Amino acid sequence: MILYKYVSFTSAQKIIETSTLGFSCLEDVNDPFEGRALKFKRNKETLKTPDSVIIGAVRNRLSRNYGILSLTRQPLNPLMWAHYGESHTGVVIGINVKKAKLTCEKTSIIPAQYGEIVYTQTKPYSSLSEPTADQLMAIEEEVQSFNSHEFRLFKQAFLYKSIEWGYEEEVRVVKNIRSNISRYKSGEFSNKSGSWKQLIIEGRPLFCLQIPTNSITEVYLGTSVYKNVSRKGVTENEYVETIEKWEKKNIKVYNCRPKVDSWSLEPYTHKIVK
Repeated sequence: MILYKYVSFTSAQKIIETSTLGFSCLEDVNDPFEGRALKFKRNKETLKTPDSVIIGAVRNRLSRNYGILSLTRQPLNPLMWAHYGESHTGVVIGINVKKAKLTCEKTSIIPAQYGEIVYTQTKPYSSLSEPTADQLMAIEEEVQSFNSHEFRLFKQAFLYKSIEWGYEEEVRVVKNIRSNISRYKSGEFSNKSGSWKQLIIEGRPLFCLQIPTNSITEVYLGTSVYKNVSRKGVTENEYVETIEKWEKKNIKVYNCRPKVDSWSLEPYTHKIVK
């Protein structure tokens, strides 16, 4: 199965050069409603505590211990290009999720085959049993892989979004990112989920997972990618060399263009477009 990631040209260079994919915490993604589909059956001890406090506590715990990789099924979505592909000047990377081991149930809390986002008009009504502090700590420390008993909690926390986001056709992979490195420092670490390099970008951590070099199989170039990179000081030779490096890695490179008879995009076999 091939899933796709919309990124800038510069980010694509780093991803392909280092064979890494970036995971983010719940609190650092661009939707303030992330992780707020949680709903708990209240017990006597916490009955007077506002729901928002309970949900916030669980959300914060999950956010600091699990990272999200957001992918999509569609590399030619004009809205996605506008919103995440630097207004059609970026790149879409195609990832073979099996080769990247993103379908492995032993190393992912939510592997790709279970990570399809559920888009709803209203929040889910089903309630989870409210976890005690000990139970929540146990989840953090013990859940390193896909667990059908805990999946309901993780599904509500990570896989529900408002229907307005449906155009994204998003599929997620969620992994345990626990380490001894401070959230505000760079460093490298390994855990049962894989080998990681933690970067700090604009004050927020990005957890870069090492993947096999043959996992990236396709690249789609935005309709105006060269114009954009040339404005940023990338020379024609540097641009051509980058594309040629990708092709030498057996990555299929395509250009994108608007179709003549519809509002859709179409790919065509790569050639340098300036």
